[in-house]
Amino acid sequence: MDNHQVVTLPSFAKVNLTLDVRERMLDGYHLIQSVIQQVSLSDEVVVHLTEQEGILLDCTDPALPVDSSNLAWKAAERYYERLGVPPRVHIVLRKRIPAQAGLGGGSSNAATVLRALNILHGMPVTPEELCRLALSLGSDVPFFLQGGTALVEGFGEVITPLPAPISHTLLVVIPPVGVSTAWAYAQIDREREIAGIVDLPPPRSPALMEALRAGLDWVPLMHNDFESVVLPAVPEIQQVKVQLMSSGAFAAMLCGSGSAVMGVYPEEASAHRALRRLRVSGNRALVCTFCWR
Repeated sequence: MDNHQVVTLPSFAKVNLTLDVRERMLDGYHLIQSVIQQVSLSDEVVVHLTEQEGILLDCTDPALPVDSSNLAWKAAERYYERLGVPPRVHIVLRKRIPAQAGLGGGSSNAATVLRALNILHGMPVTPEELCRLALSLGSDVPFFLQGGTALVEGFGEVITPLPAPISHTLLVVIPPVGVSTAWAYAQIDREREIAGIVDLPPPRSPALMEALRAGLDWVPLMHNDFESVVLPAVPEIQQVKVQLMSSGAFAAMLCGSGSAVMGVYPEEASAHRALRRLRVSGNRALVCTFCWR
């Protein structure tokens, strides 16, 4: 096949350095504020233009769907709807990012497919239009078009680039349990209703954002609203957080709505020592660092 008809791109994961769940809207969705950081853990996305009409999706993870329920497929579908022509594309996802762990693997794949298709077709879709397509796929997808470090607000459509933080080695641990994002949001709503909270407390994200802008230590300002409902309900995740803190991490926090937990370490050697310890406990564990496109 003509090499100009194929694009291969890395598809990076993310971690939330902060995650403030704000107001619940009438449609049931929530506004957020979150400082998000791209990390070196990545999938590989290969996009081929083909002569045969339709979308063909292959994936190295047999547990993931390869039909229209996969965000990568939906991304291709939306892109060709925008072009007004039938799709003729073959997508291959070479997966390393764990699914349903709060690391944004599916959203990252979708954004990467949009970028790859736009390259293959000569960049006919503007960055602004591409961002609108991304938002139609999910709240995390627009961030992955940009990557790096950013404050993400609203439904994910308001993205403010931020200075690169002082980087540390991360150990991401995925316990053998899952967490439904919809369930986690419902639990936050229930917790607030029981507590009679009408006016939400101020978000934590602005403080970490200002620390980054001032070049200050951001680690003590990490925060995730989902921890208050996920950790008490899922003891396996709480145990991983305890293990990370006892193995030399500066800090440990839930990734997104879970189930992954990240530990922040002073250097790579201590993270690798902790990795061996956490794997013995039956968890999947990966070492990664911050990265910028």
